[in-house]
Amino acid sequence: MEKDAVEFTIVKEYIKSFLTSTYGISALDALGPFDSWEKTQRQWRLLSEVMELIQQEAPLHFEHIPDITPLLKVASEGGAILEGQDLITLSLALKDIASLARDLSLTDSELAGLVKDITPFTWLTKEIDLNLHETGGISDNVNPVLKNLRSRFRSARASILEKLESILKGLKPHYVVMEDIITTRNDRFVIPLSHDYGKYIKGITHDYSRTRHTVYVEPLEVIEHNNSLNQLKVLIRDEELKVLKHLTSLVQRSITQIYTNLNIYGRLDLLHACALWALETNSTIPNLISKGIYLGSARHPILLKRLGTKGAVPIDISLHPDKDCLIISGPNAGGKTVALKTLGLLTTMAKSGMAIPANNSSQIPPIGKIWIEMDNNQDIKRDLSSFSAHAIALKYMYEHVAPGDLVLLDEPGAGTDPTQGGAIAVACIDAFRKKGAYVIVTSHSSLVKTYGITHKGVINATTTFDDKDIRPLYKLEYGTIGQSKAFEIMKSIDFPKHLIDEASSIASGKANTTLARALADISQAGFMRKQALCEMEKAKELRKRTEETLLEIERLKLQSALRYKRLLSEIDKLSKRPCKKDDLKEITTYPEAKELEDALKEIGPLAKRALNLETGVRVRVTGADTEGIISNISNNIAEVICGNKKIKLSIDQIECLSADTLKTPPPNAYQNNRSSTVKSMILPVVVVGLRADEALTVVEKAIDNAIISGQDRLEIIHGSGTGRLKNAIRKYLRDIPHVKDLADAPITEGGGNKTIVHL
Repeated sequence: MEKDAVEFTIVKEYIKSFLTSTYGISALDALGPFDSWEKTQRQWRLLSEVMELIQQEAPLHFEHIPDITPLLKVASEGGAILEGQDLITLSLALKDIASLARDLSLTDSELAGLVKDITPFTWLTKEIDLNLHETGGISDNVNPVLKNLRSRFRSARASILEKLESILKGLKPHYVVMEDIITTRNDRFVIPLSHDYGKYIKGITHDYSRTRHTVYVEPLEVIEHNNSLNQLKVLIRDEELKVLKHLTSLVQRSITQIYTNLNIYGRLDLLHACALWALETNSTIPNLISKGIYLGSARHPILLKRLGTKGAVPIDISLHPDKDCLIISGPNAGGKTVALKTLGLLTTMAKSGMAIPANNSSQIPPIGKIWIEMDNNQDIKRDLSSFSAHAIALKYMYEHVAPGDLVLLDEPGAGTDPTQGGAIAVACIDAFRKKGAYVIVTSHSSLVKTYGITHKGVINATTTFDDKDIRPLYKLEYGTIGQSKAFEIMKSIDFPKHLIDEASSIASGKANTTLARALADISQAGFMRKQALCEMEKAKELRKRTEETLLEIERLKLQSALRYKRLLSEIDKLSKRPCKKDDLKEITTYPEAKELEDALKEIGPLAKRALNLETGVRVRVTGADTEGIISNISNNIAEVICGNKKIKLSIDQIECLSADTLKTPPPNAYQNNRSSTVKSMILPVVVVGLRADEALTVVEKAIDNAIISGQDRLEIIHGSGTGRLKNAIRKYLRDIPHVKDLADAPITEGGGNKTIVHL
């Protein structure tokens, strides 16, 4: 039996689009038939109230609450401290939940009873708001100690900067100042001076530039001030940690109730989503009765989604209170299975507390478990034929079905001899009824139809058929038996008349025909054909494994050949150095070398067979995100078009992305492939505060990435300062062949603080 034969999970996906939070999604994942109808009825009442609120133009305000579960897990760990921004996120979530609960608590309804278990946490959110800024920074408004420390820190910092500016001013006449700036090294304020600064000032050297021309010096006059500043910084950090630790401890003590709030919010979010879906599909909440089934103008939710209200034909499904079995017969493609699935799905939805797409007079009894068995394809995983898998499912159902359960059987007994299959179907139907279950069956079997006529408590129904236009009407007509209409349907599609006549003769018992005589040999011929097919499958599998092994050998051979070629190249380089050349020549005399050299001669065909590389194939550069299309392969070198650039790579430096190939490189490949191969934009490069040599390394990498990805423009933000960094960068860029021109950014975008590079 299928895990979700009624496709309830598809309907849940429709509901998912109306949810606003991860907690609603968690509630949806757990949604299913309740274990008691009392719980179902309570859920119906809650759903009805939400639907009324929406229809009264008093919609509930569901905010997009982020998933704070990871933050709660961190807070629950001993010694863990939440960051300021995390605490702000948690506070906002608690406020949104409290706001919704406050709105619902004002109503005289069951919704008010549901939200009474939500704790507002006003004291916690107020404490977080008092101690933190909106950005998550620590506020000193309620912390005099922190306020005093920060004030002292600002004064000390200003004093150090003032002293250093005075020192720089005094050193300028001696030409030892490399840059008129104050920077930091090792968390201490320093100034950049030349190597011979010792003649004019005493200090501690903390760092050198890459060129070793500049030293970063902390003058002796500011050492104590720097020490004091760092001590204040430590004291401030400790005080801020105390605040965060205090707030985290408040969260930690409230974790259990916060989880309760989130769970209730998830239930409310799910109720709201189910209500929106119900109103969109004109669904109603059915009535619960003691016996009988009636679904009026019922539509299958999936067909309703795909075809709309006009395309999905409504159907009435009814089982009188004094009946416990409905047998549906009728023509092929007449809607029998759809009727069965509609009943199963709508009953599942109803027991899960949902509204169903049927009219408001619909009624269902307190059904227990819903069992459904469809005549699907054979069970490949368990190596079972369709009939064997079908029989095992029926056996399991019979062993576990209970009084009040709903059993839905689609073509029971199919997949074997019609007479024996019909007899098995009748026996199962009768057995399920004796166990006290409701049984709904679709069948073409005459034995099953006859059972419906001859047994009390059973009613027959047929899917109606337009005999004039030869088409199904997708309606159920009760108290009648349907015919399969196979011959009529075949006539409507202009099936060969002589074949229909011969089939009709066989069906009526006139077996003196060519086809009828041939039936005697079908059994033996079928057995022989089955044997032949089995042997053929074995041969195919053996051939497949052989081809895969050969392909792997060729791939290894190609890789070895390429490594051999690189080795020869290295040998050639080494041979130019003073060493024993005879030792190097020995490598090329190995027996395997001849085979590898032969492989190099066939590298083109080998690359095509083993690596799927040929002109027009889309490839990726190994170890990078760059993609492109091969425009040419020569020896072991492939020319690849990446964006609007063409690069040459060794064939072992690329990998095939797709089996879809082009016969020739697409026209204007440089331009056409640009949008498809550029996976990501190289964002503006920020080098403010870096030394020139450090900045050039960053700029060089960004230029390379932009060229490879096909980007024609790059922004470099360097600031103004003394202008040395800007000049160094622009001097470097002018020497790059791929750089078209340079320009300042528009005034509104930074002007001279930013360089625009056109590639």
